[in-house]
Amino acid sequence: MKLRLASVAVCLGALALGINGTSFAAGGSGGGGTSGGGGGGGTTCDTTPVLPTEAPPPGIIMRESFGPGPNVVRPTGGKGCNKPDFVHTALTGFWIEYPGSKNATWLTAPESVRTWRFCAQSTDPNELPSPLQPAVIAGDGTSAGIMNGCAISDWTDPSLPFDQAPAALIPTPRTAGGIEASIDGWPAPIAGTYVAIGLTDSTLTVNNLQSAAGIWLLIKEGPALNNTVTLYELRANGMSGPLLASGEFFSITFNQVAVRYDPTTQTAGASLNGVDLGSYPVALPAMPKFIGLEGVGILDNFVVRQLP
Repeated sequence: MKLRLASVAVCLGALALGINGTSFAAGGSGGGGTSGGGGGGGTTCDTTPVLPTEAPPPGIIMRESFGPGPNVVRPTGGKGCNKPDFVHTALTGFWIEYPGSKNATWLTAPESVRTWRFCAQSTDPNELPSPLQPAVIAGDGTSAGIMNGCAISDWTDPSLPFDQAPAALIPTPRTAGGIEASIDGWPAPIAGTYVAIGLTDSTLTVNNLQSAAGIWLLIKEGPALNNTVTLYELRANGMSGPLLASGEFFSITFNQVAVRYDPTTQTAGASLNGVDLGSYPVALPAMPKFIGLEGVGILDNFVVRQLP
């Protein structure tokens, strides 16, 4: 199956900030909130609310902009203690943006190895507004854009070979019926790299989807690097199961990659940049426990929708 999407590609290297160490500057105090209970050694747990409380549009049950927030802190762990989320901070332990809860925290490999980390980039045109991505005002009072967050598995990090693909996991929201999970992004401009989204029961933080995903969709660099043609594969049961769909498409940088699964009908499917890749019978025992992001590259705008 071949998919061709005509659009203008954007240069990869100019989009993502923070690859060479740039970070957001802290934006002032947390403002007006109360701190949580004190921790050991005289430390405190600041639980000032920073995540959005307003629900997204109907049908969206989970979202993540990876935005830093005006004060560049987000809640972490079981107590929700606010922690700086500067560029290059690993996602692990941070609460997802919505619904902000200790029951929905990111699980990734630790800071010490290649992993999924916060980053910053140019504005993703597909994203809904988020209070974690405030407008940036220039010195002359004019708008300088949006403080747009992202997640990066950095290809300049030498701590893992490229056949080791870091994964970021979030618990699948428990809801009746099926879900669709989507992410925007692109793989690193290096042969053999990919980015993917899928559903899995495994807690592996490296090579999770390729070894254990019930259903997953990956996009990867083709033989000619940095051109506009990118490859896609929709697979079941990691790399050992059937290849459900594959082909090539014209990358638009913020590629919208989505997978869906309905346990009531035992069907799976996917779409790429709004083009449906079909539905297929996939008999999973139950809805997988985690939604996983995987690979080496840049991702943004994670959204989970309930299927009608």
